[in-house]
Amino acid sequence: MDIVPRSTNVPSAASGREGLLKDASQARLPRAPLRFAEGPYRDQNAALARDLAPIAQITGLTSAPRTMPGEFLSLDIDRTNLVAVCRFLRDQLGFDLLSSISGVDMLDHLETVYHLRSTVRGQLLQVKVRLDHEEPEVDSVVSVWPTANWLERETYDMFGIKFAGHPDLRRMLLDDDFEGFPLLKSFHQVPMTVKPRATTQVDPNSAVAGKYQQKGVEHVVLKKLGQGKEERLHPGTPTFGHAFEGHQEEGES
Repeated sequence: MDIVPRSTNVPSAASGREGLLKDASQARLPRAPLRFAEGPYRDQNAALARDLAPIAQITGLTSAPRTMPGEFLSLDIDRTNLVAVCRFLRDQLGFDLLSSISGVDMLDHLETVYHLRSTVRGQLLQVKVRLDHEEPEVDSVVSVWPTANWLERETYDMFGIKFAGHPDLRRMLLDDDFEGFPLLKSFHQVPMTVKPRATTQVDPNSAVAGKYQQKGVEHVVLKKLGQGKEERLHPGTPTFGHAFEGHQEEGES
């Protein structure tokens, strides 16, 4: 990458440095060409925001893009205008790559989030569409970006969002007879699993009752043993022995 010389038009309070700055300005270095015509990210976003202004004529509404963490713009679009706006972004602004389609469950509504990338401008744009939670449906953008075929099928598989006009809208990751949509916050495992109550959920006196105690299982007890078959590991150190046989006999009696 070419190095652009730092500008010498820097204000300085020290009068002794004025002469040095003047000499440096006279001995100009050859100016390297800029690799990015739009400059830093904020300048690129400002230029993109101006280019997005004609979308108001398509939708009939004025929607100002928002700057997201990561220095890219996000645009909220009504679902009825999605295809027209996407075609404008592809044909007029050069967003020729649809990198992802995501679903979001916001409890009171669902959202589809489209991430578009322009290989010409070198920019990323997010388009967000709000959908009804009970009957989430939006037009398919397969006619604009063919890769939406698989991305929309995956979103339908996880969130149940229907994409009208999709050529083959069916499950992609799960079985065809799977019930429900796993990434919805209202999703429950099918069938429902009934688990026994834990002893911490009963009365303390009942928790120590015999019916809540395990029977016939092996457990480790602390025993003090003398010399013999089960000798201590070290003088003064009791051995951990197993009381499985005695516990089993107690359970059978």
